[in-house]
Amino acid sequence: MELMASFIYPQAILFPQVSLAKNFSYGQYPQMQILKYMGNKRRLLNWLVPLLEEYLDLGDTVLDLFAGTSSIGYAMKPKARIIANDIQGYSAVISRALLQFNEQIRENDFNDTLSKYYDKNLDQLTDIFGKAIEDEQRLVNKGSFDEYKKFFLKIPIYGRGVTSDEYKLAPYFSKQFIDKRRVAKKSFPYLLFAIYYSNTFFSLKQCAEIDSLRYAIDQISDKDKQALYLSCLMFAMSKAVNSSGHFAEYLNQNSLSAQDLLLKQRAISIVSEFQNKLLDFGNVYLQKRWENKVYNYDYKDLVKQMAKDGEINGVKLIYIDPPYTNAQYSRFYHIPETLVRYDYPTLTLDRAKTTPVKGGYRDDRYQSSFSHTSKVEEAFQEMFGIISSSTDATLAISYSDNSLLKPVDKLIEIASQYYEIIDKKNGYNHSAQGSRFKHNGRGNHIVNEYLLICKRK
Repeated sequence: MELMASFIYPQAILFPQVSLAKNFSYGQYPQMQILKYMGNKRRLLNWLVPLLEEYLDLGDTVLDLFAGTSSIGYAMKPKARIIANDIQGYSAVISRALLQFNEQIRENDFNDTLSKYYDKNLDQLTDIFGKAIEDEQRLVNKGSFDEYKKFFLKIPIYGRGVTSDEYKLAPYFSKQFIDKRRVAKKSFPYLLFAIYYSNTFFSLKQCAEIDSLRYAIDQISDKDKQALYLSCLMFAMSKAVNSSGHFAEYLNQNSLSAQDLLLKQRAISIVSEFQNKLLDFGNVYLQKRWENKVYNYDYKDLVKQMAKDGEINGVKLIYIDPPYTNAQYSRFYHIPETLVRYDYPTLTLDRAKTTPVKGGYRDDRYQSSFSHTSKVEEAFQEMFGIISSSTDATLAISYSDNSLLKPVDKLIEIASQYYEIIDKKNGYNHSAQGSRFKHNGRGNHIVNEYLLICKRK
């Protein structure tokens, strides 16, 4: 299909902002938090979803191109068929758990399904790391950071060597061992997290629990149920991780409060938090009237493939919530991505090319053009061109005034080359943290959220 000729429509007038707290109440739509996710729309559901539903009939298909943690798709699950897509593997897993898994979770599900596999892997890791874990937990329970800090020096950190290999663990952290695991990724026992993330993002015991749960999950043949279990594990990891809510870097312990926080985080049981979230999934919204789908592609490849197959012809509304800022999601959520892939990744090295950077980022992590100041305008031009040449579906675009493409009128100008802006939904203002946000003089930073509705001319 040929790309549409360019048309320029009058610039939209943005309506005054409205506050969710004054106009809406929480709990109107299904919600399920898996990760503390940047740009998550859970707080906006009762504003956004009714606006989207204005353009839908019951059972119409919505394509969520940048699904993230699928808060929008899951909220619309009762009334619409959802096709969710994201280039990040962990996102596709979460979407699959929320949108495609439609079975009732039993209260004893963990014991009946996973526990024997979990115990099998944990027993093997106990043979390897048992003495170190025992000493670690004794110090965590004692609550003495100074003593616990000395313990750090006795455990290797992948890519950084070890001061004193008291527990004889160095061979497992060696290049030779990792190279073998990269060839045979699913070798028993699973111990990727114990090697890559112990004594940084998690305790050694927590890593052993993560690895053992990951092994158990791989023994389950039902891919949708695997996705549910992996989502529960991501939730448990997000509760215990030594960071400020995401996975970009582990925290430094430069203050007493940070040291106290670390010891509290290290005391969290991954398997207990996993089981708690599994019980929470007992309340997941079930919907079997139509079949939702989840894809894990670059949005450009997906749109082109759906157009080639004719699948896109059934899409009524395309919801677009692209990255807003220069924060690359692959940096902030590289650990959930590695959990899903479980592939012993090559890590990004420092400038000297000798040691992995502190965050332990995947060297192959995806870099979005929407998060590059010099590329974002071209990225939107390309996006509107590809979609407009592939489908007549209506677009609903979320964006905000703290975004890289400024002002929002610039986005409207680009969209208007391909679409008529048929509605400019009221902006929603909320407070947020970060120096890039506009300050309101009262200690909060104000972010204005907008929804643009576009129809192809």
